[in-house]
Amino acid sequence: MAILKPGLRLFGAILSLPFLLKYALLKASLGADRGLSLVSESVAGFGGLLGLALRAAFYRGALSRVGRDVHFGFMTLFSKAGATVGDRVYFGRFCVIGLAEIGDDVMLADAVQVLSGRHQHGKPGQAGGENAGQTMRDNEQHFTQVRIGAGAWIGAGAVVMADVGAGAVVGAGAVVVDPVPAGARVGGVPARPLPVRAA
Repeated sequence: MAILKPGLRLFGAILSLPFLLKYALLKASLGADRGLSLVSESVAGFGGLLGLALRAAFYRGALSRVGRDVHFGFMTLFSKAGATVGDRVYFGRFCVIGLAEIGDDVMLADAVQVLSGRHQHGKPGQAGGENAGQTMRDNEQHFTQVRIGAGAWIGAGAVVMADVGAGAVVGAGAVVVDPVPAGARVGGVPARPLPVRAA
């Protein structure tokens, strides 16, 4: 496998060129985030080793930063060009990532969503309130960068809307709405600290 790696990286880089060109054109006309979302959908659907190589090369050229030895699983999508990814990060299949800063050695299991904060669509209009008569669609969007610290592990199907500290573990299916301290273990909806089992 080590002999194939440089060849796969080269082939992925070549295969990514038309997608990077399409992204550059869409970025100029629609903006970086909209362009990334559109091209990310095409790149995400390539299977096998070539798909892994293609996604690695494409995201390295399209995101703010992508480190070394990153595994972008099948159907993993990014929606914000400002996202950053550290070294040796693992994304499982069907992950959806917004405006995130992901540290080194982070592992995200299948179907993890990292949103761009927890108040992306403002507040709905209420009678007599500031936004009276407005729908969620009418409100100004607010994106916040979510940070996932080095060595954190995020379980399958988790939804992350707040920072997760280094070395923390987020259980499968958890919904993180408040910051998770470094080294903590959380689970549930909303995510809460899990009891520590005796050895």
